[in-house]
Amino acid sequence: MDTKGRILVQVTGYSYPSGHSLSAAALYLTMAIIAGSHLRTTASKAVLVAGSCVLVATVGVSRVYLGVHYPSDVVSGISLGTAWALILAAAVAVIAARRAGP
Repeated sequence: MDTKGRILVQVTGYSYPSGHSLSAAALYLTMAIIAGSHLRTTASKAVLVAGSCVLVATVGVSRVYLGVHYPSDVVSGISLGTAWALILAAAVAVIAARRAGP
């Protein structure tokens, strides 16, 4: 509902976890990890990760603002998407280490 009590979005179905938040976290954090591997300075990597976190948080806040998710749905979606991005990054690192050999 908006400030005048009008419904902004009509939603049906289950809302846990937030798919939009999950997708945003998985996509933008994975992109930040990949792009960060090509950057040299720690400061530029930090800016990249901070920017992706702001973007993910903005998606999450928009879901709560529109009234289509509870905050717990959004936090769960972001947590699951972040876990997926980190697991994917770890798997890629293990594969790269095995290819490099001893």
